[in-house]
Amino acid sequence: MEATLHVWKEGGIMQWESTQPSIEITCFAPTILTPMTGRIRVNDGKKTLQLESMRMLFLRPGDSVTLVRDGAELPAVCRICFESYRLAQHDDDTIMYRNDRSGLPASGWITNKLPYRATVLVNELVRLQANPSGHTAKAERHHHLFKELMQLVLHYETTPELDWEPSIHRAITYIDENYRSPITRSELARLAGFHTSYFSTMFAKKLGWGYSEYLNRVRIDRAKEHLLASTMTINEIALEVGYSNGEYLSRKFKQLTGMSPGEFRSRPASKKIAAFQFAGVLLALGVTPVATDAELVRGSLLLQEELRDVPIIKGAYDDEQLGKLKPDLILAPTYFYHTPGRMKQLEKIAPVLALEWAKLDPLAEMQLIGKLIGRESEAQRWLTKYQAQVDEARQSLRALIDRGETAAVYEWRSDGIFIWDKTARGAFNLYEALGIRPPETVRRDVLVPGKHLWITEDRLPDYMADHMFVIDARDDQSDEGEHVLASMHGKGRVYRLSLNEFWSSGGLALERQLRIQTNCLIAGESE
Repeated sequence: MEATLHVWKEGGIMQWESTQPSIEITCFAPTILTPMTGRIRVNDGKKTLQLESMRMLFLRPGDSVTLVRDGAELPAVCRICFESYRLAQHDDDTIMYRNDRSGLPASGWITNKLPYRATVLVNELVRLQANPSGHTAKAERHHHLFKELMQLVLHYETTPELDWEPSIHRAITYIDENYRSPITRSELARLAGFHTSYFSTMFAKKLGWGYSEYLNRVRIDRAKEHLLASTMTINEIALEVGYSNGEYLSRKFKQLTGMSPGEFRSRPASKKIAAFQFAGVLLALGVTPVATDAELVRGSLLLQEELRDVPIIKGAYDDEQLGKLKPDLILAPTYFYHTPGRMKQLEKIAPVLALEWAKLDPLAEMQLIGKLIGRESEAQRWLTKYQAQVDEARQSLRALIDRGETAAVYEWRSDGIFIWDKTARGAFNLYEALGIRPPETVRRDVLVPGKHLWITEDRLPDYMADHMFVIDARDDQSDEGEHVLASMHGKGRVYRLSLNEFWSSGGLALERQLRIQTNCLIAGESE
């Protein structure tokens, strides 16, 4: 029995006349918009979003927007209205679902580019149309296709690109970096450049959390880390995470977790951990997760054997299936806050540790998680093992390193190129472990600020290295655009990597990525 149902209400291709520059719509139900062809701009009176094919925009009831043609091509825009229901009662006599939109994204949420399958599903759904009075087989096929589409749209990638206004993004970044200090709503509103009441409304609309709820959750999550990884007193932890005293921390902690800080700290060491990130770290610590999700498995091919028999939970939303597995701890990334319904559902099942992903270097992350789950000695043993492998690899690459040759990691996407800092895509192995130099431009613009850098293809020559590890993350991975790789081959050695092997770089995955990268460099030396 499904815990959540998404039910199609109506949908189809919007009629757009050749002389019509725009269309105004008001949403009376949760709505998905996607251009099947062409591009559009979506304006809600305060901002404008760009929308193209293979991406979908989510709007909540009450939203009114104007769709504007972007270019000469007449766009074919599909509009899908639906409702979400949650299982409220299930016994021998009654099965009851109630309307529940809490698991849906915030309004204005835009997916990353989806696979071609999403377009196929939309086309087929529009062709069939929902018709309860029509042929039973047709209606059933429509239901199954829509269910697949919603699964794909909501859960295809766990890091959806929320199209926050820069002001909201600044406010969130400010909270994440300054939660230890007093932060007021008016202070954030001034930072964002808005009146306080308008800022509060916009913050909740864009992120899905109220300002106070988001701030408290950030503080409580950091308090959990201190409780499990230190011997600090409750008062000391309160001051460290931004509360005035331990009593206030305890009250907020219990409101959000259902237990006191002392009860959380004294819980037995977790044995059944569900991982919605950090699987590679758990495996390195000798812990096989009791559950994970499809996105993590898809991006962790190097851990395929270890995760083969681990139950897959559908995007962390299938709380019924997860509940049956009875985890005693859930590891989740803080980007789950972008879809708050998901985090709330997880918290109903077991205590959640929401950790920042790809923020710490992999060794610090290993030590932290080792402390949090009571496996510090296992963490130290893995670190010793990893260092031995690094020493062996450095010896094999001694000539390359001594010559001062450079290396960098690039992710080639349909809309440009990402250059990764040391926290992601195995870059730590190159810069920190092996000690290979980055190009000066990468050091200056990526490693020093500690932020991944997006560039257009025309800027790539400024960031090329002697050894370039390229992850092809384009949607179609066709031959079109191969001139980019050709230009790189003309400047240095190019090694193509799989995104599904390098998506996550923690623990056991980092160890195996080191082997792949070392073998690439050794092969490059012999050419």
